[in-house]
Amino acid sequence: MLLGVGKAVITPPLGTPLAGFAHRKNQGAEGVLDELEVRAFWLQDEREESNAVAIVTADIIGFGSSLTSQLQLEAQRGFGLQPKQLLLAASHTHSGPQTCENMVGVGDLVPEVVEMVRDRILTALHEAQKNIRPVKVSAGRGLCKGYSVNRRLCRDRVCLFAPNPDGVRDDEVTVLAFHDANNDDFIAVLFHFTCHPTVMGDLRITADYPGEARRFVERTLNCVAGFLPGCFGDIRPNCTFIGGTKFRRGEPEDVAIFGEALGREVVRVVQSDLVKVNPCLHAQVVRVDLPFARLPDGSLPEPPTCPLTIQRIDIAQEITLIGMNGEICCDYGLFVKRLNPDRFLIPMGYCNGLIGYICPSRYFEEGGYEPFDSVKFFGLPAPFSPEIERLIKEAILNLIG
Repeated sequence: MLLGVGKAVITPPLGTPLAGFAHRKNQGAEGVLDELEVRAFWLQDEREESNAVAIVTADIIGFGSSLTSQLQLEAQRGFGLQPKQLLLAASHTHSGPQTCENMVGVGDLVPEVVEMVRDRILTALHEAQKNIRPVKVSAGRGLCKGYSVNRRLCRDRVCLFAPNPDGVRDDEVTVLAFHDANNDDFIAVLFHFTCHPTVMGDLRITADYPGEARRFVERTLNCVAGFLPGCFGDIRPNCTFIGGTKFRRGEPEDVAIFGEALGREVVRVVQSDLVKVNPCLHAQVVRVDLPFARLPDGSLPEPPTCPLTIQRIDIAQEITLIGMNGEICCDYGLFVKRLNPDRFLIPMGYCNGLIGYICPSRYFEEGGYEPFDSVKFFGLPAPFSPEIERLIKEAILNLIG
């Protein structure tokens, strides 16, 4: 297998509205805690040049449908990549520019900033493609406990936005490492973890804990690192007041502690717990039309559907990435992993779009932010139907085979 890497800085100008939180009331950024960045990874078969995939990781809230379409078109024109061969993975930091045109009331989109992000992603892709070299691939798993928590606490038939240490979550860290085939030096590392990057929430630009973890890995291993977002729609950083019953907004020290802990675990896995795998490339995409619920007042008698894309990228016989274009809740990620615990099945939200929260069916009975209150922030006509869980799991099963 051949690999090339590219990178770029995408920090927007001060004054740019920050995406993700309504409490900012569309105020512009007043400072920069750390740079927002892009990492591009070009993977190619040694014997068949057209068999290639590109993985882009970016410190943004999400790849909106317009940005996704533009990048897919430019990648096809300029690099010969079909849409299925391009995986766009957003870290989902809530302290970067708005890049999703469908999001409402959580930071205005500035076209010039989105254009800058697009152009620099294409530059990073070009850099990655022109610098390919033979690599070996390995993978491993670790744990990063205590830094994330489920944010849905159901009491007396009311679902609160509060810490739930007994709720579902995923503390596993999955690491993919690429070594120079000639001297075994590390060239690149991709790491996967399941927690919202929402430690910070003021008016400072930051890549949040994934950026801190990435920088720690890159400094320690002298390589290029990229963050793969897990299915963390209902998982957030475990920043709480004394007693652990209420969330608090984090501080830069929290970002540093969380990011370094994750980065150290990635480095530990790379240095001691990797297994060699057999590289191979495969790309495939399926679409699932998700139904909306009928509204009680009859205002949506024939609900439209919303397309969920599920992308499969195989990097090795033992490694499969599953990327979905929504705020996917943790249940789905664990479902994917449990299909074959002996393989590295890596479930990802926030890829190739951001249509809204994708919840398990039980959440529609419990209520709360994810299935109902979040709908207005994504410009959706109604909540999704509980039927979506069955449809999505069937599609994933068919896609993985």
